[in-house]
Amino acid sequence: MAGKYEWRGSGRHGESRGKKPVYDPTDPRNSGNLILAALPQEERNHLQQCLGFVLVKSGEVFWEPNQPITFVYFPTSGMVSFVAMMRNGATAEVGITGPEGFVGTPIVLGARYASVQAIAQSDGSGFRVGSELFCRILPQTPHLEQMLRRYANSQAMQLAQGAACNCLHQVPQRLARWLAMSCDRTESEVLPLTQEFLAQMLGCRRSSVAAAMGELQQAGLIQTEHGRVRILDRERLEGRACECYAIMKRLCDLTGTS
Repeated sequence: MAGKYEWRGSGRHGESRGKKPVYDPTDPRNSGNLILAALPQEERNHLQQCLGFVLVKSGEVFWEPNQPITFVYFPTSGMVSFVAMMRNGATAEVGITGPEGFVGTPIVLGARYASVQAIAQSDGSGFRVGSELFCRILPQTPHLEQMLRRYANSQAMQLAQGAACNCLHQVPQRLARWLAMSCDRTESEVLPLTQEFLAQMLGCRRSSVAAAMGELQQAGLIQTEHGRVRILDRERLEGRACECYAIMKRLCDLTGTS
């Protein structure tokens, strides 16, 4: 396995969906996804004809709850949320990933469905492959399979940490954590977020989000604009976040060296 790797941006690229370009291990775009970047060259070569580069729009749904997962996805930029959806329409985010991760963990674990929705929370890009083909490839790429199983364990631990966070920490702390985690993945200080959206992601009332945003804005950490939030002081924002931010960030490091 490759040595310790760090957060790196990839930006968006002007490939169109219609051209269906293949994964090229010499393409600098590949450094955007940390799992793919850590693979040995032999496994990258094996994946070359299988992974197609795609652009993703904010709001694009990768899969719906209890529906077949037809593609798995390695983000190179942007952010993807895993959202629990109730019968009455209420929602709450239960997981998040970006260039450090993978969208399709149930497939790795032998399942065809997930109980949550996977949805892009920002414009982005990445590499995808059909689930059935991916299942045939995985046994032939042992380093990739090992990393994805470690990533599945990381996601499970983050899910548990998030559940504890929602029970034990106040909304301003949770909001600061969510904003910091979003900045990690989008590499932007301006986030296209509304109070209603944040309330859905945090699983709380819109009035609670409004009060928390007011608190962070009064402290000079953020500035709320129409339909977006601007981060003014990232370091202090992280300081306002609950301890779960640092824990979840460590869990994203699959090298086990942090």
